[in-house]
Amino acid sequence: MKTLRLLPFLALAAAAPAAAQDKPASAAEIVDAINACKAITSPTWIELDDLSKHGWKPYRKPAGRRAQVVRGAYEKQGNEALIIISKAELRDKACVIFARLDNTADYGPTAQSVSQFVGMPTHAEGPTYFWSLGDGMKMRIDPTGDKDKPIARFEIKATAQESAE
Repeated sequence: MKTLRLLPFLALAAAAPAAAQDKPASAAEIVDAINACKAITSPTWIELDDLSKHGWKPYRKPAGRRAQVVRGAYEKQGNEALIIISKAELRDKACVIFARLDNTADYGPTAQSVSQFVGMPTHAEGPTYFWSLGDGMKMRIDPTGDKDKPIARFEIKATAQESAE
């Protein structure tokens, strides 16, 4: 009888996807998310449906026996970063990436590691770094979260390109 009661829990444990943000995202994982954000972001629209073409799907947070879809959050199997696109990001035409950090001291090294893939920041304002990613794409990184759960927040926006005359 006890075995029958455990079967639903065992099935759920086997079927549940690895939750994003269990451990810090690597620079390569963050860059994968940046590339997905660049692909879906324009100065006038965020093409959410195209995230699936890049392997990203709605984030499912474990909640008891089931997984609950978290609106505006997207995960990719094997990638610890999360893409966040809430109503505020849709309004601002921004694609945001959350990358968990082991501790607050990892913020600078994470920004530096990402720079190896996307180039050096164009400037900084306090702890915020800014990049020009080409093709009218801009990115900023800010520290967020708290001492126990620090996060590097990356924001990608497309700017309207001026035509050369």
